[in-house]
Amino acid sequence: MNFRPIYLILCVSTIFMSVQQCLAITDSLDVHNQKSSDRIAIAAIGDSVTSEISERAGRAPYYLIFDGNGEFIKSIKNPSQKQGRRASSGVVDLLLKESVKTVIAGKFGDKMKKLLKTNKIEFHQQTGIIIEVVDELIEK
Repeated sequence: MNFRPIYLILCVSTIFMSVQQCLAITDSLDVHNQKSSDRIAIAAIGDSVTSEISERAGRAPYYLIFDGNGEFIKSIKNPSQKQGRRASSGVVDLLLKESVKTVIAGKFGDKMKKLLKTNKIEFHQQTGIIIEVVDELIEK
């Protein structure tokens, strides 16, 4: 009995399956990168989506992170909230680490505005309930 054709079919099948698996992984990474690049952060008084937007960007108690579709990802306690100086640079570092492209707060100080512009992060001054503001932003 000749095993060459069977061996050849097995080899081709294995290569074909490996290529398909690689393509699936690449597609999965593209979707993940697309979502993370559109992230929105909102300065918050509390850690839930029903919290109010914090008046102060640099010293907000929390930052809530959403994907580009407005889906809530997580809440992060602001490590710079009680920092005397350089609170804005700590917040911008946090935003960069989270791949945030847009940030919303009640007010931004001049230093923070400059850092956000330097790092190409959009910022918007707004007040209200977080989930309502996110819904409005996504509808635009």
